[in-house]
Amino acid sequence: MRFGIRAGRLLLWGLVALGARPLSAREPGGAGAGELPWEVWRDLRSLARIERGDQVLLRSSHDPTGDRFDRHSDGDSRFIRIADGEGVIFEASGTGAITRIWMTQGEGVSLPLDPSIQIRFYFDGEAAPRIDLPLPSLFDGTVAPFLEPLVGDRLDSSGGNFSYVPLPFRAGCRVTLLGAESAKIWFQFTYHLLPEPSEVITFTGGEDLSEWIALFDAAGGDPWTGGGQVAAGSVSIPRGTTRTIYSAAGAGFLNALLLQVPAAARSTTVLTLRFDGQATVQMPVSDFFAIGRGGATPTRSALLGEELGGMLYCYFPLPFQSQVQVELTYAAVQPAPPLAVSYQVRRSFDPALAGSGTFGAVLSAQPETTLGVDFPLLDLTGQGKWVGLFADLSSVNTLQRTYLEGDERIYLDDSPHPMLYGTGVEDLFGGGFYFDQGPFTLPLHGMTYHLRQGGEDITAAYRLMLSDAPTFANRIRAGMEVGPMANLTMRARSVAYYYRRAALALALSDTLDLGSAASRQAHHYLTKGAHAIAALDASFEGVPTLQLQSQGSYREPGVSQFMLTAAGCGDALRLRRRLDAGFPDQGALVFVNGELAGSYPHLDANPFHRWREIDLDLPAALAGQTPLLVSVVAIPIPGSDPADYLFSEFRYQLWCGAASRVPKPPVSSDAP
Repeated sequence: MRFGIRAGRLLLWGLVALGARPLSAREPGGAGAGELPWEVWRDLRSLARIERGDQVLLRSSHDPTGDRFDRHSDGDSRFIRIADGEGVIFEASGTGAITRIWMTQGEGVSLPLDPSIQIRFYFDGEAAPRIDLPLPSLFDGTVAPFLEPLVGDRLDSSGGNFSYVPLPFRAGCRVTLLGAESAKIWFQFTYHLLPEPSEVITFTGGEDLSEWIALFDAAGGDPWTGGGQVAAGSVSIPRGTTRTIYSAAGAGFLNALLLQVPAAARSTTVLTLRFDGQATVQMPVSDFFAIGRGGATPTRSALLGEELGGMLYCYFPLPFQSQVQVELTYAAVQPAPPLAVSYQVRRSFDPALAGSGTFGAVLSAQPETTLGVDFPLLDLTGQGKWVGLFADLSSVNTLQRTYLEGDERIYLDDSPHPMLYGTGVEDLFGGGFYFDQGPFTLPLHGMTYHLRQGGEDITAAYRLMLSDAPTFANRIRAGMEVGPMANLTMRARSVAYYYRRAALALALSDTLDLGSAASRQAHHYLTKGAHAIAALDASFEGVPTLQLQSQGSYREPGVSQFMLTAAGCGDALRLRRRLDAGFPDQGALVFVNGELAGSYPHLDANPFHRWREIDLDLPAALAGQTPLLVSVVAIPIPGSDPADYLFSEFRYQLWCGAASRVPKPPVSSDAP
């Protein structure tokens, strides 16, 4: 077998950064409505569509030790590295977009962001930043396109600063801070990665975001322009009985569900939504509409909440293939007169988009959480996306609010560690420092009430994830850390909103275990330059701690090459790499059958929890090819000393979408 890559391909190294695109990539142009998965404002129906190969990830300042200090600060850097005096806080390779940025600064209370700190965004490996601003200017609404309502500062967002301005890139993106070495800053960047750049146009600053702004401006009202067929009426529901207020046959989707339910009966009126014979929503209307215990600042988001007149509204697209039913049950425990409810349900004249999932919502409640175990927010198998969250959280027998210190941890497709790891409850919901500016309501996030009852502290908040919905191909498992270090009991109640298809999208096709000589031989593994097979006994991030001892390859810059079987694969291909994250960098270009197929990014180091896995979705053009000749070209960061570079690879797994069969869950030969 010929080792290496054609000489012409070697020249590519000097021409592209780690985000280099394939030479055969189609140039941008002509993106239709909703073609890019984050552009839901082009067609709200696309919120229900489940895209192939769309990864949504989070880069945050969470504490790599797992403790509570989830921020960058002097002597405790969350920089990926320092380059030319600038601290890199975000870096992605390949094609995608940053779709949400959140930050806060201070010590105990939120402070205005320091104007002496400069934030810079570098796109597609360019030497000069396309965005170069004093840090506050990213969020204060004074610089286009970072304008309200797509951005807001700590006064708008109760201690947090946020931006929902999409920042697409075709060949990678890097974000740096200048002058922030000693500043205490918490940050989160939510971003998409796509397997190919076909329709993506890199950020210019001149994008037309008027439809996105219009969706924000419509919060609390009807965001749909196409209308539909409305069924309206009122119903009297005796205690303990159920009434069907709407049913329809055929295929289509609902785009409006409005209910007028007396405030005192909202917690005892149960809403059931059935799509194609399956009940995917069944919970009190106070939970489903993100109202909770109520308050002076009810939820009034872009798609869910309470109108000024007290009408509860849901404008999520609700697709169905054969039938839909909307039911209400009056579940009051004490004797009560019949409940009077008025309603409006609207069926769109337009069809649902191909590839849409079924809408659902999961209610999770625990009177007291268990120490050392994340409070479960969502656990689903199949393929889908998580589009929203409402939570009512409380302390237990204390007025302290330290229950807000817990981080969200999201495991995707049976990853052994969180692929998205947050920095705190209020950060997840767009606020900061225990929501120190009080309740607020915005189109995509808010904190609706802070109560003190019975010697306990209570906080309720919501968030819609429209352009930043975490996606999953086989499974999502999302939880909330209980307290600062999984060490504080709290009372918790949450609703997670999602779209899902039941079939798994990926099945395990082949595994290369670098610690096994037989596996290396079977997969024709070769490498040039110095390398060694060594053992690592370490843990993954997450709770409970997952320990693993395994062997793998450590090597210098250069190429490793191996073959993987992709028999029976459809157009979805994912290459999952297991590595030692105890040291930084480790970026690489990935070639498949001689063509550039993507890249693994340079990474931040975690010497405390050294095991990490990272996924690379491969272009659809590789569908039907088998075996796959994979070349992983490990490249140091430009300008760094190659002598300091070390690349680790312990396992590669090829996952693929089945061409003619339903994928089955794999049995791993190397736990976990």
